[in-house]
Amino acid sequence: MEETNYISTEQPPQTGYVDLKELFRAIGRRRKVFYWVLPITFVLSAALILCVPKYYVCEVVLAPESSASGQAGSLQALASSFGFNMQNLTSADALYPTIYPDIAKSPDFLVKLFDIPVTTAEGEYSGTYYNYLAKEHKRFFLKRWTSKLKKMITPAEPEVKVSGNGKKDGVDVFCMSKKQWYVLDLMQKNISCKVDRKTEVITFRVKAQDKLVCAIVADSACTALQHFITDYRTKKARVDFDYYKEVMACSYQEYQEACEQYIRYADSHSNLNLKRFRIEADNLETEMKIKQAAYTSFQKQYLATQARLQENTPVYTLIQSASVPVLAAGPKKTIFVLAMLFLATCVTCFVLGKEQLMAPFK
Repeated sequence: MEETNYISTEQPPQTGYVDLKELFRAIGRRRKVFYWVLPITFVLSAALILCVPKYYVCEVVLAPESSASGQAGSLQALASSFGFNMQNLTSADALYPTIYPDIAKSPDFLVKLFDIPVTTAEGEYSGTYYNYLAKEHKRFFLKRWTSKLKKMITPAEPEVKVSGNGKKDGVDVFCMSKKQWYVLDLMQKNISCKVDRKTEVITFRVKAQDKLVCAIVADSACTALQHFITDYRTKKARVDFDYYKEVMACSYQEYQEACEQYIRYADSHSNLNLKRFRIEADNLETEMKIKQAAYTSFQKQYLATQARLQENTPVYTLIQSASVPVLAAGPKKTIFVLAMLFLATCVTCFVLGKEQLMAPFK
């Protein structure tokens, strides 16, 4: 009996790809699911984003004084065009612009902003910035519930009372309370400073839930940063200035006393020609000249220190001053709702066409 071999001309179904037609058919057959998913997603996302407090943003732009000149300035300008900063390597100053953001985040700097007087746009609050963040700042309800749940689960930690020497503006930076740390954490999130590495332009950005408070804090924080840097750069010169001022005053007083002593002695012994009196008069005159030379020397040092103090005082050019924002910077409600609708659509499509999408992996 002869065996007959039949050769099939049909090709086996290809694997390793997704059949888009079948996928769209599967989604189309169950398209009524979208009639429930999208409206529910829209309502929930809109209700969720409406619970998020709106906030405003104010920016202040400064340009610091550049001490580079001549050939060194040309080299620094050329290096900055490639993203390098030679001033940080050549300058003896420890506070170069690239570390200004770290200064703006430090507790020593932020504590100085606690007592800034602020007023809301509608006039409902008027007081310090610390009390505004501690009492008037609104939080998202999920964060409030999370913090309350954390307090219920986590045992309360005792407050540490340390009589340290780190008090600044009535706040002990060395050991702050939980409330102070909470306010400080909000300030670190709401206040930021950025420096352009090429141009060294400083951008101070402040976020707040009230537009007037936002502008007031931005202006005050920018001024505080300038004072902080100025105090650091002129600290040595100010110490020398006060020292030479005090020494010059003492030297001038001694010079005046030596002059009066010489004049009294010369007037009382003007008719005497004894050698002893002449020698004594010469000694008093020599002492008076020594006091005068010392006073002149200290006066020159005082004037030189005064000039150096003025030279070390940095100058900032205000490119963009603080102004009250008109519109809120966030949250972006429309973008959030559209993003949630897009995400819900993608998830629904994946669930409805799961069999077609997972077929190549079987």
